[in-house]
Amino acid sequence: MALKKITLRPGINRDITNYSQEGGWYACDKIRFRKGYPEKIGGWTVVNFDAFKGNCRAILTYGTTDNAQLINFGTNAKVYAMSGTTIHDITPIRATFTTAATDNMFETVSGSTTLIINLTGHGASAGDFVTFSGSTDVGGIPAVEINTEHEVTRVVSGSEFEVTVTTAATSTVAAGGGTSITAEFQISIGYGSSTYGYGWGAGTWGRGTWGSGAATPVSLPERLLFLEQFNNDMIWNIQDGEIYYWDYDALFTNKSVALSSLTGARAVPQQVGKTMFTSSGHLLALACTEYARATTAGQTISSITNVTTTATVTTASPHGLDVGDWVEFSGQTPIAYQGEFQVTEVPSTTTFKVILLSDPGGSASVVGTYVSIDYAGTYDPLLIRWADVNADTGPVPEEWKPEITNTAGFIRVKGGSKVITGYNTRQETLIFTDTSLNSLQFLGTDEVFSIQSITENINITGPNVITEANNIVMWMGHDQFFLYDGRVQTLPCTLKQYIFDDINLGQANLFFAGSNREFDEVIWFYCSDNALNIDRYVIYNYQEQIWYYGTLNRTAWFDSQIINYPIAASNGYIYKHEDGIDDGQPLNAAAQPINAYIQSADLTIEDGERFVLTKRVIPDVNFTTSDATSTPEVEMTVGVRNFPGALVNTNDVAGNTLTRDVITTATIDQYTNQVFVRARGRQMNFKIQSNKVGTQWELGSVRIDFKPDGRRG
Repeated sequence: MALKKITLRPGINRDITNYSQEGGWYACDKIRFRKGYPEKIGGWTVVNFDAFKGNCRAILTYGTTDNAQLINFGTNAKVYAMSGTTIHDITPIRATFTTAATDNMFETVSGSTTLIINLTGHGASAGDFVTFSGSTDVGGIPAVEINTEHEVTRVVSGSEFEVTVTTAATSTVAAGGGTSITAEFQISIGYGSSTYGYGWGAGTWGRGTWGSGAATPVSLPERLLFLEQFNNDMIWNIQDGEIYYWDYDALFTNKSVALSSLTGARAVPQQVGKTMFTSSGHLLALACTEYARATTAGQTISSITNVTTTATVTTASPHGLDVGDWVEFSGQTPIAYQGEFQVTEVPSTTTFKVILLSDPGGSASVVGTYVSIDYAGTYDPLLIRWADVNADTGPVPEEWKPEITNTAGFIRVKGGSKVITGYNTRQETLIFTDTSLNSLQFLGTDEVFSIQSITENINITGPNVITEANNIVMWMGHDQFFLYDGRVQTLPCTLKQYIFDDINLGQANLFFAGSNREFDEVIWFYCSDNALNIDRYVIYNYQEQIWYYGTLNRTAWFDSQIINYPIAASNGYIYKHEDGIDDGQPLNAAAQPINAYIQSADLTIEDGERFVLTKRVIPDVNFTTSDATSTPEVEMTVGVRNFPGALVNTNDVAGNTLTRDVITTATIDQYTNQVFVRARGRQMNFKIQSNKVGTQWELGSVRIDFKPDGRRG
């Protein structure tokens, strides 16, 4: 007998058969390769104590000027900011109702934990969140249970909905709660994954009679969000929705607000596919509503008075304006009253105020006229717009009106039918449509940006599947991977069939990419064929140019930056990856083991002409990074079979029963010198697996004691 050192090619190849992959690795889960040798991946720990609501779809980490380290993230239900282990709800408020609309709006039924709310025009849907304050006890339900945040459990009508409380009512009350109630509704939730609907409200408004269901299934897309740092603050948007602004404060008392509601906000796109900053500081809106300007004649002006630069306009009849609206004055004397201004205050239905650029020195002697301005535009899926950047003060993300005196503007992509996403590189911003890749470049001239087509022969699975390493951009297509290093190429993948023959492209918008630079890895998370949620990942090690894969549920990822670990999300919790060696659990529960393994392809002697008798294995496993308080161990399994495709209970020509796999398993720890096994077959493989808390392993060069053992089974 002779010892043979088993040296296998790094990486996993599933694009050829097990037998054809001889000399390599064929299957794995939760391992990586380092310098050509496999090891178990690092573990993870839970960051937050309280679970968040919804499925997290975006993470952004950054530091503030007061040394806070933030992990901000968005789900299909809410948006959060986290500092330390505490999450803070910064979801925008959609609507606020007060007296008299909320007076005695609560209704109870004795013995029930359902709280009925009678509020005309509430606009809520099931699953939305509302916060009540100012109520008294109602029907035996304590005020402390009412005056908090609730999830809407049922919508009865446009004037009635229900929530659930803990304490059952002790009496039936038709109208209670008092006259000091406030109801704050957050923006409506979105879908956690792509689905289809037939029910009431499915599809476009007005497609049938009121209250009727859709006749054919309508696609109900999942909610995606895109987050961007802006100094200490954050600008974000819901895919194909509004742009929002969050103003950071150390106590986290501020909620996000619509960007269009900021002072000075003008011509902000109402619907945006994705927002992102370029290296020039311009805030881009990809796939958005166009710039448009329409005017409506205002009411007759009775007078215009001023206190320094604040002008008060009085109209002869109700003006119909709101704070934030824009108006343009003409024909006034002094001339300082002329121009375009934003309404800053509405004291009454016949008065409003604006801030002038300079003090006119007195009331208007000639009141002139005004028009109200509407900047609402039509949605264009191939349009790119950008906000102003002031040469002295920097980005002005609230100013979107193109003027000679600013750098706001727009440009249209020619290839494809819709802009899917964008990605910044050192020299350009890559713009992806459904079929094309384009280069958006900052010119620094009056035109601001130019766009050039790179190729019109690509595809991309979703807006979040792009990542970058060593100045090479990589992304997942519908049936292959691509890279861009100045030109577009196919990224060779030894797992192509394994991935794309078992993938649910119906959930492609959920797929996302990330990087783990500490280990020279880029990673894609995706849904297998029958999965509605992320359940698999595939990794490309760009230094060794190899692939490996595994199973794991994560819904968003952000590589280590201000936080020293990659950050990921799953099932209500934020995780720090590569932190520890086990599967960390919420609420300080005991960590669970990570089930990791790697299995070789089949090995033969003389192309399987002879049987192989395996008697002994000398392992080479390193446990030095395991938990010192544990007894780390792995299982080594040696399997043999006679034919690559032999099935269980198959007979050969002589009538002998041939078993597909004959398996011998032994436990290996740090003190194991050798393992005695007895296995005979034409082909053999071995597998290293661990499923014990505190175990971290690296596999070296295994030696196997085996010899030829005849030609007959």
